[in-house]
Amino acid sequence: MPHPVTQQIEATYRERTSRSAKLHQEALRHLPGGDSRTITYFDPYPLYFAEARGPSVIDVDGNAYLDFLGNYTSIIHGHGHPEIVRAIAEQAARGTAFGACSPLQVALAEEICRRVASVDQVRFCNSGTEATMNALRTARAFTGRNKILKMEGGYHGSHDVVEVSVAPPLDAAGPAEAPTAIAEGPGIPDEVIQEVVIVPYNDASALQAAFARYGDELAAAIVEPMLGATGTIPAERDFLMLLRELCDRHGALLIFDEVITFRLDEGGLQAVYGVRPDLTAFGKIIGGGLPVGAFGGRAEVMALFAPPNPRMIQSGTYNANPLTMAAGLTALQLLTVDEIARINALGESLAEGIRHALLEVGIAGQVTGIGSLHTVHLTSQPVRDYRSMATSHKEAHRLLHLGLLNRGVLSAKRGMLVVSTPMSHSDIDRCVAAFADALAELKPLIQDEAPHLLLSG
Repeated sequence: MPHPVTQQIEATYRERTSRSAKLHQEALRHLPGGDSRTITYFDPYPLYFAEARGPSVIDVDGNAYLDFLGNYTSIIHGHGHPEIVRAIAEQAARGTAFGACSPLQVALAEEICRRVASVDQVRFCNSGTEATMNALRTARAFTGRNKILKMEGGYHGSHDVVEVSVAPPLDAAGPAEAPTAIAEGPGIPDEVIQEVVIVPYNDASALQAAFARYGDELAAAIVEPMLGATGTIPAERDFLMLLRELCDRHGALLIFDEVITFRLDEGGLQAVYGVRPDLTAFGKIIGGGLPVGAFGGRAEVMALFAPPNPRMIQSGTYNANPLTMAAGLTALQLLTVDEIARINALGESLAEGIRHALLEVGIAGQVTGIGSLHTVHLTSQPVRDYRSMATSHKEAHRLLHLGLLNRGVLSAKRGMLVVSTPMSHSDIDRCVAAFADALAELKPLIQDEAPHLLLSG
């Protein structure tokens, strides 16, 4: 029998969302699991949204939510920003795709190169997955090597070589200082897994040991300067500096995955840390809400793609399509240094408010992140890597997510909260209040099932 708190939270959710429940049942007939995006599912069934505007989304039952998810960080200017809508509409009237070059790709490439000091040249694709896939393939071609190094818990999209040790079960993940490379699911060849070296995030000793063993076989090390899907866990600067030094010493390329973190500074998180990668993968905000990806870096490396005799081919029917370029260029132009600073400050306010709420309610928790991106972890341990994040109480997290939905706040089911430019201090206050209320509702379950999370006194 489920805990009374579980029954109460789920019953409230079902009462509010009957049309979503019906749509989910219909979707199950034609879509495996009812969707085309694994991450959008949650128990007892996912929400269906009908419309969105500014910082809010509205579900098919008419419930409004403050959107602290932003399509997993991509909708940085909220929904239906008039300037982005205008740019899309004007370009759509002129053409959506030409099978040829367009001036807009030059303008957006120029803007990205202007902002990011490490990027001399850039190429566009259609997703963050494609961006990291192409960056890694480029590194292999440039170095003539096959192995890559990635972080345990690092998510870089859904191509084979990076779908390794993203969220491995701890009982199969091997020793913390030298994790075992584990496929994220079936369908990934063993030969691919053997080419991936896994290192714990923020562990300098383990990083040095990995390079001592495999350094001269590595084509690249790929890293998020802040782990995204694992819980917005920032890198320690010394760790990134060491990674840069080791890549240089062993002739491997350093790739930063800034698909999520590019929003945190005009030059990306690499500018904040002062660490310069050889290649960078982009996505999310550079498309203005439309599908997009890009990768770029040193001119010497990117020259592999240069006509008339390119060593590498990178094509795609919708690469640099003018609709996405128009939306992305407008989105970046709107994302000024002042706007980045403002939403980063709002994000830090949100994090502090949640930390205070955890203390007030008397439940142990951590809040990790930087600026406009933070994640709540229901654990008493400091969170600095995948394994410390994995100590969070999973059922409490699930119910906290539902509890926030019941109070009109949309967050990621993993606890991530994302601030967008239409938001104000009043939105932050509403989110903190909803969080405190949802946490208080959850406390009896934690008392019964995870008493170690209760704060004494």
